[in-house]
Amino acid sequence: MNRGFFIGLFLLAGCAGTGVFAQTDTIADQKIEEIVITAKVPVVTIKADKMTYHIESAVARGQGSLYEVLEMLPGVMISNDGKIYLNGQSGINVLMDGKQTYLSGQELVTLLKSTPAATAEKIDLITHPSSRYDASGNAGLIDIRTKKMRLQGMNLTANGSFRQGKYGVGNGSLSMNRREGLFNFYLTYSYSQGTDCNELQIDRLFTGLRDPDKVELSVRQDSYRKYPYTSHYYRAGIDFFASACTVVGVYTNGNLHQSRMPGDMFTYFSAPSSASPDSMLHTSNVEDRKKKNFTAGVNLTHQLDTAGKVVDASFDYLHFGYTDNLDLHSSSQNRPGRVDSVKGDVPGAINLYAGQVNLTLPFAGKWELEAGAKFSFISIDNEASYADNKGNGWVPNEALSQHFVYDENINAGYIQCGATFNPFYIRTGLRVENTRIDGRLTSGEAQIDSSFTSRYTNLFPSLLLEYAFRQNKLSLFYGRRIVRPNYGDLNPFVYIFDDYTFEQGNTALKPMKSDRLELTFIYKNLFRAGFLYSRTHDVIVKSFFEKDNRQVYVTPMNLSTGTSLGPRLYTGNLPLASFWTVNANVACVYNHYRWTDTAGERVNKRATLIGSLTNQLDFGKGWSMELSGSYNGKMAAGQATLSPIWQVDGGIRKKVLKNNGTIRLFARDIFHSYREKMMLTVPGQQAFTNERQDNTQIGISFTYRFSKGYEVKESRRKSSVDESKRINL
Repeated sequence: MNRGFFIGLFLLAGCAGTGVFAQTDTIADQKIEEIVITAKVPVVTIKADKMTYHIESAVARGQGSLYEVLEMLPGVMISNDGKIYLNGQSGINVLMDGKQTYLSGQELVTLLKSTPAATAEKIDLITHPSSRYDASGNAGLIDIRTKKMRLQGMNLTANGSFRQGKYGVGNGSLSMNRREGLFNFYLTYSYSQGTDCNELQIDRLFTGLRDPDKVELSVRQDSYRKYPYTSHYYRAGIDFFASACTVVGVYTNGNLHQSRMPGDMFTYFSAPSSASPDSMLHTSNVEDRKKKNFTAGVNLTHQLDTAGKVVDASFDYLHFGYTDNLDLHSSSQNRPGRVDSVKGDVPGAINLYAGQVNLTLPFAGKWELEAGAKFSFISIDNEASYADNKGNGWVPNEALSQHFVYDENINAGYIQCGATFNPFYIRTGLRVENTRIDGRLTSGEAQIDSSFTSRYTNLFPSLLLEYAFRQNKLSLFYGRRIVRPNYGDLNPFVYIFDDYTFEQGNTALKPMKSDRLELTFIYKNLFRAGFLYSRTHDVIVKSFFEKDNRQVYVTPMNLSTGTSLGPRLYTGNLPLASFWTVNANVACVYNHYRWTDTAGERVNKRATLIGSLTNQLDFGKGWSMELSGSYNGKMAAGQATLSPIWQVDGGIRKKVLKNNGTIRLFARDIFHSYREKMMLTVPGQQAFTNERQDNTQIGISFTYRFSKGYEVKESRRKSSVDESKRINL
């Protein structure tokens, strides 16, 4: 029996005797002079520049990790390699409480899978970011807002869940918040354990460069990996209310993720005239991974006067460390009795220091001026050591053994001004970012030393115009954005899948820059319609290159240009009946990519239909149900073309124990339909991939909330009802 089952069962049973927040999933309460004001929180809040999803208001979402929550949001798709798409566009920057995570790809996926969904209050999908935000993220921002308790007294939360697919996963978390007098202390710990799997099939057709229609060799690869993992996550902090105008906060969070990934790949080689494979290569690969994140920071917020003048400052430190141990063995029909082996040790670390200060100055009743500055220093130190054994003992592989050091410094400043002239609102800003990069790659082969530097300064203007009429709003947004290469793509180390498949970073990558223009119309906060145009230069994509003896290297590269345009429509909280609410998202995006390779100028273009539909039914007496479906049509993604993807999810929720407890039954990918397929054509070969993970799952979760003793100060009691409703939403 899977150990994750017992973990989930134990946590589910234990939660029944534990406490948590005393609000229900979708109701916010505040006691004000013995009068209780309640406001039902909608699943989604629609604004011109963003859409906000309230996690606990949903039935099926909010369980497991933040990764599961994100991939169920309308228009969001996360590929198996960790790339995040929003309405068919990549280049999404993920934030936590308005701050960058500085992670992407598999490192970001590991963080999201390690962070319990119960820690998050809401998620903002920001399509029109202001100059206050970092300029990174050409398709928008995803800002995950964690829960902040504002009530006095002790509040506890306990959550346990178990889900079963092909294998099982158990999760549990415990949160505590204590606010007394001038201090607020919070602590969260979670643990998850389970097993995941990956099935991958790759078909490659090697063709002649002069005659691309003539197949010279067919290669088929079948791979299966089953990997158990464990993950620990914690979050802790203290807020000190030094005065009615000043708050100082100190926080830390981190996670430890360990996994063991044994896998087998069978490679079959066939000549065009062969009815069956001519030869077969078997590769056995065991990979042990350990990743650890540590973040700490301090922040200060000071209100200068009652008119809304505010200054805030923060300093953050992040450490991301990992070790990757590889043990690979391969045997072939052409060399019976011989086993070639490779072992590798790839440790690495990322250290980051970042500080920022912001000033907000409203004046003349209609104007608001914002200005700020930020700096960040990032240091990367990675080392790879490989050795080969071809039957004569272990010999160091100097060609693959390397040492990579990378330093990056970004200094930024911005100024932004907003003004309201009813019924018009205008916000314009300018951000400047200076980037300084120094890198050095040392190879064990002949002690080759390759150093590189890069210096560039960019301006990022933004403009938002809004016109409000009859509870409706029309807006026009323009912004310039940048996506710098992630640190994994810059890492030049070679990762070995088998004797014929390798992955390697590219230190010559350039950042991609985009200009974005969007027209948006909002009808009574129920419908949001828009049309987007985006033009991107130096698009970063994964590319396939053939080297010696049909060896294929997967390496990121820059394409010349990428263009995206198309309409999008969203409706949120649409009541079809007193008990039935619908959220729907429809978008059509046309992607056009252009680049040059050895075969000349190449183009990949396609229009893609994207849609999602969520039905939420409230039957009363604490019973509710949710059924949702999503579809992402055939899509151009750089040099590759992605096949359509669809899935259906559902869940049932029951509130128990005087609404302090919540039981959820949920199911993901009910029809076992989610499968990533890709087709890629490059000079000399065509590749077709078919990949599936353990997505089809059913699960159960239990959450219990308890609060003892809370009050609101007299000064807060005089606040508006709108302010009251914001507490614990």
